[in-house]
Amino acid sequence: MADLSSLTPEQLEALLNGPALAPPDGIVPNFDNPPNKNYISAAVVPLCLTVTTIAVLLRVYARIFCVKKVGIPDALMAVAFGCYIVDVYFGFRLQNKPGAFVHQWDVRLKDMPDILFYLFLSASFYIGVVLTIKAAILLEWVRIFIPYGVRNRFFWLCYGVLGANTIFYVITLFVMNFACVPVQKNWDPLYVGGSCPINTQAVNIASAVLNLCSDIFILLLPQRIIWGLKMSTKTKVGVSIIFAIGIICIIAAGFRLGAELDYTKSDDVLYSISPVLHWALAEMTCMFLVFGVPSGSKILSDSRLASRLASSLRSLKGRLPQRSSSRGNGAATWPSSSIIMNNSQSNSSHTYYRKMDHSNGSALLTTVDSSRGHPPPSSESMEQLKDQALQQNITAPEAGMILRTTQFVTREDFGDYDRDILVSDGYDRQHPWAKDRA
Repeated sequence: MADLSSLTPEQLEALLNGPALAPPDGIVPNFDNPPNKNYISAAVVPLCLTVTTIAVLLRVYARIFCVKKVGIPDALMAVAFGCYIVDVYFGFRLQNKPGAFVHQWDVRLKDMPDILFYLFLSASFYIGVVLTIKAAILLEWVRIFIPYGVRNRFFWLCYGVLGANTIFYVITLFVMNFACVPVQKNWDPLYVGGSCPINTQAVNIASAVLNLCSDIFILLLPQRIIWGLKMSTKTKVGVSIIFAIGIICIIAAGFRLGAELDYTKSDDVLYSISPVLHWALAEMTCMFLVFGVPSGSKILSDSRLASRLASSLRSLKGRLPQRSSSRGNGAATWPSSSIIMNNSQSNSSHTYYRKMDHSNGSALLTTVDSSRGHPPPSSESMEQLKDQALQQNITAPEAGMILRTTQFVTREDFGDYDRDILVSDGYDRQHPWAKDRA
């Protein structure tokens, strides 16, 4: 940039109203309606904002209404979401002025300081998002996978990565903001004087590389523990799929690194910064999904929506009339409801249940006749009922007939420690000795 102080007023005005970058041969700058790809930004930014908001609301609802307790990871998520909203705002500003994927020669030089200022702020708020949301993820994994008071290898790995990330991102944020002296020179190409002793392009590339490595390491951290848990294979796969959302985050971080390399090699700053911003937004969105989506299963289990839906479907199916069909091969058919009712009523005085005696600390099963007025604590299996009926010379029921339906209520006791700790976190059910934990 030439020394603006040596230019005449006419020359200065012509320079400021001219293109911010010399156009290629044969290209005429279009300041009023520059070609752009705003349709990409118009699709990506609202989609990412919607998905992230849903993930955050799932987490907030689960912690406030289900667990009834919030912690440090939730506070970090709130800070990250605030920074994320600001970054989304900058994305909308880029879409409106000058536009997404707009070439720099289609923008006047005098408009560049205002545009670059918001891009400069966007980079700082991106650091704020990844710093806090990654810390929230690591702290949440420590809470989930490690019993209170245990200091195993996974514990130290999580806190080691957390400390390394914190130090790295704080240093990066400091270097990015104070790369030039005075600070205004970071975004104002028209500023006369000052210096930029730090190579910001090298800082951006190093930041993108280390950020990608951090994403990969955080994704791999819990996988060994997940597959070592005593759960069904179906449950393990489901949990791994939830955490595997991080794979998309890694892909986005990889594309962001590639876009960052193109950005450092290009003089067309405005055009090359657009893919960097979009991939960074996708990466941040995936981080919120990794943190917030697991809360959806907690909400479903507490609200029992799935069980209620299945119960409603079974009830609806039971009310539908059952048709009995007779074919030439003599296949057995379901009896009509009247036959079931008559048989169940005629044999109701001879139904048997099993009573569990805990008086001596053992479980002793004795047969109890329902006709004697004893309450039926539990129902015996079909085969045992049939055997007992044969021993009493009672005609055995026909195959396929419904004898009874039983409704029962279960109760769980978890000890005598404080109830507020019990209902606040399902973690304490696994580790009841941790009642004094913060």
